[in-house]
Amino acid sequence: MEIEFIAMNSHVSKVRSKPEPASTFMPSWWKEMPVFSGGAKKLNLMPYSNVTAKKCFPLLDGMTTGYIVTLWADLLVTDYEGVSGARWTTEAPVLEAWETSQTQGYELPQGFTFPVYKYLHGWVIKTPPGYSCLITHPFGHPNLPLRTLTGVVDTDTFNGLANSPFVIQKGFEGIIEKGTPMFQIIPFKRDEWKATYTERSEEESFYEQEKFYSKIVSRYGRSYRTKKSFE
Repeated sequence: MEIEFIAMNSHVSKVRSKPEPASTFMPSWWKEMPVFSGGAKKLNLMPYSNVTAKKCFPLLDGMTTGYIVTLWADLLVTDYEGVSGARWTTEAPVLEAWETSQTQGYELPQGFTFPVYKYLHGWVIKTPPGYSCLITHPFGHPNLPLRTLTGVVDTDTFNGLANSPFVIQKGFEGIIEKGTPMFQIIPFKRDEWKATYTERSEEESFYEQEKFYSKIVSRYGRSYRTKKSFE
């Protein structure tokens, strides 16, 4: 399967950050997290397993799925009576503010403030027929001074720019540096879904639990996980 990123002009292709596999932006806290808790150098099962979340493949897959677009120029952010403002030194604009009337009543993440900005990254996203893209705040980067607002774009039919909206942390002042992860792009196949509700027997639940716990380390990763590839 192929996803295509189309630069709107030569400025985009030569200057602005291109979307790259999310796996290249693993956060430092994850890299520094030990495999075993409490300073241990080896596995211990007493009184419980000391393996940390470093071995949790669902967490890893969340952070490495899809592509990430970073900030292509430094932003100097100032705060004036609770309202954030941003400036840059490039000639081409890095962002633009969404009209206040269009975002009035939108509930922002706690600790963040208006205005809502649009990041002008300059890349058109194209996917095969039947595929859309989830565009969201980069997983694994919760403590950035900005927060991207989540949306879904039907990138197989839409040929325009999905200028991802974001807000800035209330009271933050300083430079948001070039290279900061701005948003994550996760392609997915559209389908129609209908929820059903059933009940598993206690015996079946016991057997499934026994299968899962028959491995001591990387239970999910070794027995259930399907490896994902984004290049």
